This record gives sequence, C-alpha cells and structure tokens, in this order.
Amino acid sequence: MLPPAAVAVHLLALGAFAGRTVRLAAEDWCAATRVRDYGSLGFIDYYYFKVNGRLAYHVGQVLVFADGLRGIRLLPFVLVVTLTVGIFTVLYLALRHLQWRWPAAAAGLLAVVVSALTFFAGNVVYQVLFWSAATVTHTVPVILGVWNVVILVVAARSPRRWVRVTAVVLALLMGFVIASLGEAFFVVGAVYAVTALLSALLAWRDRRARFPITWLAVWLMGLFAGFVVLYFSPGQRLRTQISYRHEQQSLVSLHGLSETVHGWLSSWAIILSQPAYYAAIVAGLLVGLLASSAPLRRTSLPFAGGSWTRPRTLLVVVLPAVLVVIASFGVIAGLRQGYGPEGWRFQRAWTSFLIPALVTAALYGAAAGYWLGRRSGRWQQNARVPAMAALLGASALFGTVLLGSIVPRSTALVLDMSVRAKAWDQNNAAVEAQIREGRRIVRFTPTPISGSTEPFRLTTSPDWARNCATAYYGVDTLIPSEEWLSTPASAEWRQKNPTVR
Repeated sequence: MLPPAAVAVHLLALGAFAGRTVRLAAEDWCAATRVRDYGSLGFIDYYYFKVNGRLAYHVGQVLVFADGLRGIRLLPFVLVVTLTVGIFTVLYLALRHLQWRWPAAAAGLLAVVVSALTFFAGNVVYQVLFWSAATVTHTVPVILGVWNVVILVVAARSPRRWVRVTAVVLALLMGFVIASLGEAFFVVGAVYAVTALLSALLAWRDRRARFPITWLAVWLMGLFAGFVVLYFSPGQRLRTQISYRHEQQSLVSLHGLSETVHGWLSSWAIILSQPAYYAAIVAGLLVGLLASSAPLRRTSLPFAGGSWTRPRTLLVVVLPAVLVVIASFGVIAGLRQGYGPEGWRFQRAWTSFLIPALVTAALYGAAAGYWLGRRSGRWQQNARVPAMAALLGASALFGTVLLGSIVPRSTALVLDMSVRAKAWDQNNAAVEAQIREGRRIVRFTPTPISGSTEPFRLTTSPDWARNCATAYYGVDTLIPSEEWLSTPASAEWRQKNPTVR
C-alpha cells in the first residue's frame, strides 16, 4: 500500500500547504470588499436578496473573509484535512465492524487516494480546492455530508440518550446548512438519504433500526427546509433570470430531457477520460486482495441480517452504481435548470457526486479484489503465491503510476500560484503606494490564475471584476499599468480601448 499512498499524501500535502499562496481572484474581490464594507449581516442580506439566495454560503463567505486574506489561505488546509479524515473515519468504522484485515491501513489508503483524486484529478483543480467562491458552495457540502454519516454511525452505536438527541439536532441543522449552501449536493444528499431511509424502513420491526429511521427522517426535513429557503429566495430568482439569456426548453419536455441527457453523458465522458480516476478502483482492488486471506465477519445489522438470496445479492451489487447514476443525473439536471443550457459545464459542482462515485468505485474494487483473492485460495499453493504476488505488484504499480500522472501538473499549478502570489503582493504594494500619494485613478496589474476573471479581462461592459477591485481599494477607478499594457496578455483589451495608454 505504501507507494500509491505516498503519492496521494504528497498531493494532499501539496494542496494543503499551497494555501499560503492563495490571493484574491474573480468573485473573491467582490466578497472581500462587501464583507468589509457591509458588515456580516449586511453582506448576508445583500447576497440573499440580490445575488443567489444561498444563505449558508453567504455565512461561509463571511467566516472566510472575516480576517482579511487569512481565511482563504487557511481554507485549502481545512478542506484537505476534513475530507481525508472524514472518509477515513467512515471506512474505518465499517471495515472494523466486518473485521477486515488491517482496517486502519486499508481505510487510510482509500481515504488519501479518494481525497487526492477529488482535488487533483479533474481539470478545475484551482476552483475545487483554492477558490473560496466555489469551494464553500460545492466542496464544503460534501465534507459536511461525510461527517454527518460519521455522526450517525457513532450515535447509532452509543447507548447514551443525550448522544442520540444531539445527533438528531445536528442532523436537522446540518441538513439545512447543506441544502442552503447549494443545490448540487442537496440532490445527492436527498438521493442517498431517501434510499437509506427506505432500507431502514424495511427493518422497522428491529429496535436497532428506529434511531437510524428517526435520524434520516430529520436530516431529510433539514435538507428540504434549506432547499425551500434557497429556492424561493429573491436572490435565486434574480440569478435564474440572468442565467436564462434565451428561452429554454422545460426539463420535462422531450427536447429539454434530451439536452439534459446530452449534458450528463458529456460530463461523464470528461470524467472517464481522466486516467487518474481509475486509481480509486485499483486502490480498492489492492485492499481487497490483501484482506482476502481472512473471512469476513457475518454482520448482525438489521439491514444486512438474514439469508442472502440471489435477488438480494444482486440488489446490493447493483444499487451503489444506480445511486451514482441517479445522483449525477440529478446534479446535471439541476445545474441546467438553474444556470441555463450550459449549466452542466460548471465542473466544480461535479464534486457533489464525484466523491460518492470515487468511494463507490473504490469499494467495487475492494469487493472484486476480495472475491478474486478468496477464489485463488482454491488454487494449488505453487500457483497461488506467484499469482497473488503478480496481482499485488501490478495493482500497486498501476495505482502509483495513475496517481503519479497528475503530480507534474499539480506541481506546476502550485508553482504558478507562488509566482502569482509574489506578483499580486507587488501589485498590491504599488496600488497602496499610489493611494498614499493621494491618487484616485490608480494603475493596476491583473494577475489571473487558472482562467479566473480579473480586472480588464472582460472587454464588454460591465467589467464587474474591475468594479469590485476598485471598491476593494476605495478609489475612483483602476486603469491598466504600463507594464501590463506592454504584454501580449493585454492585446484584446488594447484593441477594445485604443485611446488608453
């Protein structure tokens, strides 16, 4: 397990400690300015009624920018640690219950691999990990969902009444927070919670099933309450009107459904074209092979007890994949409905279903490895040992190579962030020096990162990034610096503004 785990940990450390190089970008200019100028309650009121209606998201932005730039620099570290530890805890509790061999090592490998793939295997790494405008609404809800599962498992095993009451209250609160952070994970959370509740209801006669039923029902109440607050907000209606630049076919119409299916298939085509994602399956296969020399404990849980008939076994094998399909389609449909025909292209929102998909892929790999390892026990000893050694070696090598394939571009991004941080700090110092001289029209050098929208990038009115940066510095307007005007990056802007020198 060590080679693939080492590469995954390297990637996670790279992302966690690169947070010190994060600076304001795109919507960050606006959020930082308005949190400072409007105050916490004023910021929440403005965004809820005039921007997008995501109540908990606005609270999260207030927390991020409450202390200047310190929050956006610390946020990547918090995301990496909380997601990795959360996935590890869920898997460890499950594998330990099954008496899986080396449950801590197995859960640790799968946790670091899934987390590394979540943050670095896609093509919008900066938006998923380093850009608070996206991470708070698309990455944080998944992490909260993972920790909700941890709370459910711990409370279900606790005999103390106060622990269970606290867990139910947290379920209501966190369900509301998750749904009002954004629509994407509301869909995913609802799909999995409804499925779990239906499964629990099948065993309602068992006293052990009653607390999970209560917890899931309360969590769903919180989810739907948060979604209602978001969906019927004035800000959401305004955002939808802006997103619909032309007439859009209804989702329930044949044409609308066809476009949604096309967007969903295109999304998965992009995901499956990234070789690194297959490392989740390979890591699971490695774990299953290593654990296959010992039989699993027969669980006595109310959901898993009883005889395992063929239909029941088939349901358990197929259901996880079906849930991924339904959840991912729901996310793409929601994005298209909320952001217009091209809404499915918001790849940062795919984190909502990508993390459950990666965990599911890893568990499928573990099941396949365990089944293959147990089958190999019937072989002769002189054939079994070389075959298992070859499978283990190939899995470890293949997983390491797949994870290693994203290290160069991830390292390049972090280096770009370091270069940008230095340039951003120099530009910030130059702007502040001009302000101290009493200038109200200030020269500014944009420093975009990963395709972010910076001042002067938008050549059509309004240049909202420029307006927010102007308000951030408290000046009348920003104009391009002479140094930037002499670079090829300014060519389009100079063409649209020939009189500016």
